[in-house]
Amino acid sequence: MDGKEDSERAERNGRGTEEKRNRTGPQSNIHGSHSGQKRQAGLYLGGLTKNQLIMISVAVGLVLLIIIITVAAVMLTKKSGSSGPLPSFPTGGDMLDYLIQSGDISERDGLLATWYHRANGKEEMNKALASDAMILEADVTLEGYGTANEKPIPIMAHPPDIYSDNTLDQWLDAVLASRKGIKLDFKSLGSVGLSLDLLRQKNGSREINRPVWLNADIIQGPNVPDFVPPVNGTSFLQLVQESFPDVTLSLGWKVAYAPPLFNQTYTRHMVEEMFDMIKDVPQKVTLPLHALLARSGWQHISWLLSQSSRFSLTLWQGSTHPTVSDLLFVRDNSHPARVYYDIYEPTLSQFKQAASQQGRLRRFYPGGDLMDFLCQVQDSHTNHQSTVTQHNSLEVQWFTVTERTSLLAQLSDGAGMLVVHVASDSNQPGVPVLEGSEKSSEALTLQDVLQVLGQRADVPWGLHLRIPTLQLLEASLRLLHSAYSREELYRPVWISMEGSQSEDSTNEFVSAVERLFPYVTLVLTEQNWPPVIPATATGLSQRVAVHLNKASLPEGQEVINHLTRLIERYDLLVEEDTRPSAGAFTAFKALMTERRGRTNTNLYVTSAQS
Repeated sequence: MDGKEDSERAERNGRGTEEKRNRTGPQSNIHGSHSGQKRQAGLYLGGLTKNQLIMISVAVGLVLLIIIITVAAVMLTKKSGSSGPLPSFPTGGDMLDYLIQSGDISERDGLLATWYHRANGKEEMNKALASDAMILEADVTLEGYGTANEKPIPIMAHPPDIYSDNTLDQWLDAVLASRKGIKLDFKSLGSVGLSLDLLRQKNGSREINRPVWLNADIIQGPNVPDFVPPVNGTSFLQLVQESFPDVTLSLGWKVAYAPPLFNQTYTRHMVEEMFDMIKDVPQKVTLPLHALLARSGWQHISWLLSQSSRFSLTLWQGSTHPTVSDLLFVRDNSHPARVYYDIYEPTLSQFKQAASQQGRLRRFYPGGDLMDFLCQVQDSHTNHQSTVTQHNSLEVQWFTVTERTSLLAQLSDGAGMLVVHVASDSNQPGVPVLEGSEKSSEALTLQDVLQVLGQRADVPWGLHLRIPTLQLLEASLRLLHSAYSREELYRPVWISMEGSQSEDSTNEFVSAVERLFPYVTLVLTEQNWPPVIPATATGLSQRVAVHLNKASLPEGQEVINHLTRLIERYDLLVEEDTRPSAGAFTAFKALMTERRGRTNTNLYVTSAQS
């Protein structure tokens, strides 16, 4: 029997097609003449017997099977969000840090975080847990809220629902078995205290080990009548601080949006109200913003965001989708780690694709920081090379535009600020033209300048308009608004009123800007020392620059101290002449050079000819 098997193996290796015929031959011939071949044919791969080869094959198969099962289990675990014991993580910790730790994202970018909304009832909650969403948002109320059957049991339901098959207790147990982040939304105070007690109990018994966001709309927002009150912010914050303070606060405005009638945006008063509520809380605060209103209110929103590194934004949408352009605007004027995008498909995917495109035009906010605009040139796709290095604002070029040829030549190289002295066209009074060209047959109008800049959107030059009258100011602001509406003005714009800066004239200046085109930096020209900043200018959301003449600066340490106090709040633009610099100003420039890049304001120096 062994010889037969050996013969069969030998014949299969030699003449497979004659296998049947050879098996019928006498066994004596096999044992006799092929005894050497028997020993040779019984070995494989240079020395393995059949049994050894079978055992190795089985072992390799088992290893491959184990690998397949392990990979499948890992993928299913990631899909469902479940895992073994989570590493310790504070409930008040940063959401992006947590998502990096859990392996969901690779960098601190709010655009990478994904959300699941209204994961309230058990069916919807289970769908959310099985999804790829990283953060679960759910709504908490009391069972039977507002009725005679109201019970002190927090349940998961969105108004007007007041009953649910899922309590907060059950919801937390299910979610804590996953890796998902948590965001709980409260539409009223009634369920807040009980929910915080439950969170504290869960954290004590099993540790939550993930960020917890607590959301409430605590400020009256755009387009909402007074008879629809927000959640009482003072009471909400007091409950959080007393019961479960280790959270991230998600505090927003009660908002309605129904164009064309109800499309007003966030106001300075609204953001100041919010700031007063959150400026002293110890927690991180994210500010939910209606995505369709963020861009139009950016001068106020950006001011609020700049008040503390603890603040972030969360853009959300209703039934109407925001445009990709509006979302790109927010992203291009904020740090990636400070804005979350709770946006629906397909807009979210379109936005992500657009945001990842290399070399796309940055939608720069015209009222933004000039240095932020100029310093990006070093890493941009353009051929322009800025002389501004290491955030050194003293290196910024200021070039006065006098006619078209010099403008086009300047746009072909360098980077900095184009200074336009606006005058009235002698042939068409009230039409803004460049000073010096108003009497020529081919006056260069401000509209011409804006059209050229719109066609050369990639050139790294800002625009400083120096305007002598209110009439020309209003006409210039309308032209700026028109260019911005056509998406042809994504560069810094500074506006200054020349001449007398009385309180009345400043009020008119500020009022016109707020009414016609508020997305600018306002420049206050101060001829005397010390400068007096009008009260109207101290409460603005816009950036403000103070334009000083070096000749008016006296000597002494007090001048340095005063300039230091000024630059803590305002950009400074100091006009120098050909005379040697005063000692005090020279010392101040040296001080600013040491501090460059560490402040939100900047010192610029221009010549008297600019």
